[in-house]
Amino acid sequence: MIRIIFWISFFIAVILPTFLFGQNAENDKVTISGNLLSEQNEKLAFAEVYLFENATATLIKTELTDNNGAFVFTSIPKGNYELKTNLKEEIITLSTIEAFANANLGNLLVKKTSEQLKEVVVEKKKAFIERKLDKLVVNVENSIASAGNNVLDVLQRSPGVMVNEDSGINLKGKSGVVIMIDGKPTPLSGTDLIAYLKSVPANNIQAIEIISNPSAKFDAAGNAGIINIKFKKDQRQGFNGTATISYGQGFYEKPSFNSNLNYRNKKWNFFGSYSFSKPKNLTHFFINRKFFDENRNLTSTFEQNSFTKQPLRSHNTRFGVDFYSSEKTVIGVLFNGNWNSSGRDGNTKATITKADGQLDYTTKTAILLDEIRFNGFVNLNFKHAFNTSGKELTADIDYGTFDANSDQNIRNINANPDGSTISDSKIVTNQTGTIKVQSIKADYGHPFSEKTKLEMGFKSSWVSSDNDVQFFDVINNQNVLDNSRSNHFIYEENINALYANFSKSYEKWDFQGGLRMEHTNTNGEQITTNETFSRNYINWFPNIVINRNLSENNALSFTYAKRIDRPTYRQLNPFKIFVDSYTYVVGDPTLNSVITHLFELNHTIKGKYVTTLSYSISKESITDIFVQDDVTKISYQVPANIQDFEQYNLGIYVPFSYKKILNSTLSGSVYYNKYASPLQGGNLQQTFTSWDMNLSNTFTVGKGWTAELNGYYQSKMVWGLFYIKNLAQVTAGIQRTSKDKNSTLKLSISDIFRTNHIAVEVDYQNQDFFTDRTWDSRVATVSYTYRFGKNTVAKVRQRSTGVEDEKRRAG
Repeated sequence: MIRIIFWISFFIAVILPTFLFGQNAENDKVTISGNLLSEQNEKLAFAEVYLFENATATLIKTELTDNNGAFVFTSIPKGNYELKTNLKEEIITLSTIEAFANANLGNLLVKKTSEQLKEVVVEKKKAFIERKLDKLVVNVENSIASAGNNVLDVLQRSPGVMVNEDSGINLKGKSGVVIMIDGKPTPLSGTDLIAYLKSVPANNIQAIEIISNPSAKFDAAGNAGIINIKFKKDQRQGFNGTATISYGQGFYEKPSFNSNLNYRNKKWNFFGSYSFSKPKNLTHFFINRKFFDENRNLTSTFEQNSFTKQPLRSHNTRFGVDFYSSEKTVIGVLFNGNWNSSGRDGNTKATITKADGQLDYTTKTAILLDEIRFNGFVNLNFKHAFNTSGKELTADIDYGTFDANSDQNIRNINANPDGSTISDSKIVTNQTGTIKVQSIKADYGHPFSEKTKLEMGFKSSWVSSDNDVQFFDVINNQNVLDNSRSNHFIYEENINALYANFSKSYEKWDFQGGLRMEHTNTNGEQITTNETFSRNYINWFPNIVINRNLSENNALSFTYAKRIDRPTYRQLNPFKIFVDSYTYVVGDPTLNSVITHLFELNHTIKGKYVTTLSYSISKESITDIFVQDDVTKISYQVPANIQDFEQYNLGIYVPFSYKKILNSTLSGSVYYNKYASPLQGGNLQQTFTSWDMNLSNTFTVGKGWTAELNGYYQSKMVWGLFYIKNLAQVTAGIQRTSKDKNSTLKLSISDIFRTNHIAVEVDYQNQDFFTDRTWDSRVATVSYTYRFGKNTVAKVRQRSTGVEDEKRRAG
C-alpha cells in the first residue's frame, strides 16, 4: 500500500505538472525585443535591461544586450510593463509597454537624466534547480524544502549526486568530484568531508553549483566535475541581518539556529554569521554476504544488522571585512571556522550459517566513537580594476588547517548456537590527523576590445597531511599496543600551475581556448614501516569552447577539456577505519592519478531549454572495490585503479510555468557507464544504462503563501564492481511570509516515503553480497526566520572569497 501511495505522489510531483501545464503555458506568453543605443548612437553591448511589472513595480526578468546592443525577453506573460536599464549606476526608464502581443521596440536611445536611483529593492524567486550553459545551480537560499537540513541533505537531493558515507560523493556514476567552498577547493575527502557537510546548516548556503566541464581557470582536478558550495552574501547598505531557528523531528530531534549580520557603507563592508546545530541521527546498515570454496561452492552465509546512533554538536562561524580604498581597489579578509564534536554508538548483530542453513555461530559487536574536529581557514583577497573596460588584477592568499581527534572502542563477542561464548575481545583505537593548506594565486584579465579578451594567472599550493593511529588490544583490562595495525602516515604535496585563456566573439560565433600547466610534486612516508614514495610530474590541460548562434532562439555549444583526478588524502592514507569487526575501510598510498578526456555538446532553445550530449573516457579510473577473506569472514573496502571507464550522457533541462501559480524545472539524464579491467585475477566487464529525473515545483498560493513539491528518481546504475539499486525521494513544504517581508514561517517534510537509501549488489569472483543503508531521512521541520535592519540593495561589488573566483569562471 505504501509503495502505491508513493508512486501516486511521485506521479503528482514529477509527471502530472509536465502534461498539465507544459503544453498550454506558452499560449499566454509574448516576446519583447529591441536595441539600445547611446546618446552618440553607438550600440550598447552587454548592458543590463530590466523588465518591471507596471502595476506592482516588481522585477519580472533581467537580460543582457548582445554584441550589437540587441535584447529579447521571451515567454513573458501578457500585461503592462516598464523597461529600464542601468547606465553608470543610474537606473533609466526606457519605455512603457502594453504587451498583449509580440513587441519589437526598435532602437531605444539611452539618455542620462538628472534623477538617479541610488538604491532599489529587487526580489525574484529563483527555481530550486536552475540550468545554465556551463553548470547546474541548486538555489538553496529561500528553498522551503531545505529548511532545517544540512548541506549533505541538499546534495543528496541534487541531480546526479550520490553520497556514500564511507567513501564520499559521486556525480553521475563518477567518483572524481572536487568539492569547493566559495570557489576554494577543500582538502577534505571521504568520511572527513561527509562529517563537515553534515555539520553545516543549509540555511547558511546561498547555492550549490554543479559544474560538469570547468574551464582552464579552474584547477585541473576532478574528472567528474566540480561541486561549488556558495555561502550567503549580503549586498544591502547599512546594518541588517537575519536570524533563523528551526526544529526537525525524525526518529530523533534535530534543532538548529543560525544568524547573519552585515554592515556596509561606501568604504567598508563588515559581515559575519554564526550557526549552531545539535542533530541526532540514526543509521541502519544491513549486509548479506556469501562465502565459497575454491570451486565457488557455497560454504556459509553471513547476515548482519547494524544500528548506530550518531549525535552531533556543531558550531560554524564566518566573518570578514572588505575595504574599498578607491573606486577601483578592494582589499578583503575572510575567516571561516567549524568546530564539531560527534559520537557513534553502534550495535551489530550477525548470524553465520552453514551451507545447509544450520546456524554456525553468532557475533555481537558494540562500537563507541568520540570525535572532535576543527576546520578553519583565513583568506586575504585583493582586486584592482585598471579601467572600466574589464582590465583587472585579482589575488588571493590562503591558509587553512583541518584537525581531527577520535577515540574508538570496539567489543566483539562470538557465541555458539547454544549461547556459550567462543571469544570475547576488545580493541581501542586513537587517531589524530592534521591537514594544513597554504596557497597563493593571482589572475589578470586584459580585454583588447568588447569582443576579445586574454586572461592569465598562476597558483601555488602546499598541503601537508599528518595522520597517526594507534591500535590497542585490551588484555586483562590493560591496553597493549598492536604494532602490526598501528601506523603513522605523513603526506606532502606541492602543485604549481600556470594558465592562459583567450576568448574572441564574432557575429554568430564565440570562441574560448585555454591551456593550463600543472607541476605536481608529492612525498609520502609511513613512519612505522619506514616505507616512502615520491612523485614528480608535469601535465598539460587544454580546454576549448565554441558557441554558435544558429538563429534568434537556437544556440549550439561544443566543449572539450582534459582533466586529472588525483587520489584524495583519505584514499592515500593506509589507515584502517572500522565499520565493525568484520568490515573496514582502508587507503592505498600507491594509487595513480587518473587522466580524463571530456567532450560535451549543448543545444539551447530560447536561452532556457537545454539539451546536453557528452562523452568521457578515463584511464586507470579510481573506484572502491571490496576484498573478501572467506576464512576469517572479514571484508574491506579499498580504492583501486581500474583500467578504463567510459560514459555517454544525454541530459535535458526544461523550465516551465503556468500563469503566476506554478513555476517548475525538470532536469534529467540518461547515461551509459562502461568499466573494463583485469581485477583480482578476473576480467571485470561492467556496462549499464541508467537514468535520473528531478522535478521542482513551486506553487504561489497568494497572500504570502507559497508551497513546494519536489520529486527525484535515480534508476539502478553501475559503479566499478557495484550495482547501486534505484532510489527516489519526494519532499514537500509550505511557507508564509509576513506582509512586511520581515518574517517567514516554514514547514517541510523530507523523504516522505523513506525511499532514499543506498542499496548495493556485488557478484564478482569470490564475492556475492548485498548491502542496504538507510538513515533518518524522513524529517518534519518547522523554522522561523526574522529579518531586521535596512532592506534596500545598493549596486556594489560582488566580492570574491576564495582561491577560485567562481563567478568569473562561469564563462
